[in-house]
Amino acid sequence: MKRTFTCLAAALISTAIGGAAAAQEFARIGGGLAGTYPLFSAKLSELINNNIDGVRASVVPSDSEQAQAMLQMGEMEFNIAYTWLVKKIADGNGGYGVDTPDVRHIITLYGSTLQPIARPDTIESLAELKDTPLRVWTGPEAQFFYQIVEPVLQAHGMEVADIREAGGVTETVDYGGEMQAFQDGRLDVGFFSGGVPYGLLQQIERAPGFELVGMTPEAMDKLSEILPGITGYTIPAGTYEGQDEDEIVPFYVNQLVTNVNVSDDLVYEVTKLMYENYAEFHGLFPGSEEIDDKDPLANNEVPLHPGAERFYREVGVIE
Repeated sequence: MKRTFTCLAAALISTAIGGAAAAQEFARIGGGLAGTYPLFSAKLSELINNNIDGVRASVVPSDSEQAQAMLQMGEMEFNIAYTWLVKKIADGNGGYGVDTPDVRHIITLYGSTLQPIARPDTIESLAELKDTPLRVWTGPEAQFFYQIVEPVLQAHGMEVADIREAGGVTETVDYGGEMQAFQDGRLDVGFFSGGVPYGLLQQIERAPGFELVGMTPEAMDKLSEILPGITGYTIPAGTYEGQDEDEIVPFYVNQLVTNVNVSDDLVYEVTKLMYENYAEFHGLFPGSEEIDDKDPLANNEVPLHPGAERFYREVGVIE
């Protein structure tokens, strides 16, 4: 009798534990590899864990396209990426060539700029890469940066292959290693994405130094034709040491996305959390103050998740 009771108790405890585990939802968030994404994702994870009962959030380091593929396969619940890139990948035109039709919008976040830099006294325009043998960082072909570096070069009348034909080298170390490669003297030209001024560039500014390589208005117009949604942003003179003139660089907007199969209730709660607590992100990095509740649907090119739509209808964003 005692043994029967013990076995029954153990079974009940096991069932209770199993039920509790089953009841817990997971919120895996794409965290990027460097720059602002890890900071944003860590804060979002913290807010979810502290404010949404029964949900366990964690950050998964990954590049934007890899994360969106994982999102499509159900291996991740949330991801942050640029609006133009989300749409490009969704349509199957990313580096992997895999479409992600289930991606859904939650909220528009903050803007970023692509800031091309070069070692002092190397080039003044990216067009010079067609005739100058330099070591140029493009990032891995299947990852985000290649997807914008290539169009930027095309806007200057050249292709990535032209760098090699000029006797140069294209470096493909991942973004997390680009800054170190530049500081170690293994790169002559690099591309960085972030706010203005950008923290990673401020570190390079101290050692070994760099020159910001802007775009002409004509090249910027060509880039906007190639990648709709990208506009020009003027970085004022004096932003970085030795920058004597205003420089025009590409500007684009980040968004938080999810999978259509993630539960409406979870997405509703995350949307509400972001919308009502946006100030929690302010001060994390330059540009984080742009995260607000003013236009959560701006620049979006993919369908809105039903859970987010429900919240936006409640607060009057959608009528």
